[in-house]
Amino acid sequence: MRLASFLLLLAALCNTVAVAQAPRAPPDAFTSAEKGNCIACHQLPGVPAARTRSDVGPALEGPRMRALGRAGIRDVIEDPTRANPQTVMPPFGRHQLLDRAQIDSLVEYLHALP
Repeated sequence: MRLASFLLLLAALCNTVAVAQAPRAPPDAFTSAEKGNCIACHQLPGVPAARTRSDVGPALEGPRMRALGRAGIRDVIEDPTRANPQTVMPPFGRHQLLDRAQIDSLVEYLHALP
């Protein structure tokens, strides 16, 4: 009886970990042509809802996003021309193409990528 309870608990824990690590759908600003439309230029590996073959910008991978940190991700979204004046990425914050809440959502999403 104890072994069965242990196995049930173990299965529940494994399921919880798998759900927690599964990538959630990207925010609307990531895929919407009327908003940020990040998917037009960036690949998001491992996220079926964000499939694209585009390679204008770098792939947005979890380890790279965490290395940038939230502040670094925010800087790039708000005004990428500060780091690279020749970039083709629009300054979404400086030109008010995305509002603060949309940028916050993108920052949190990108920082949490597996």
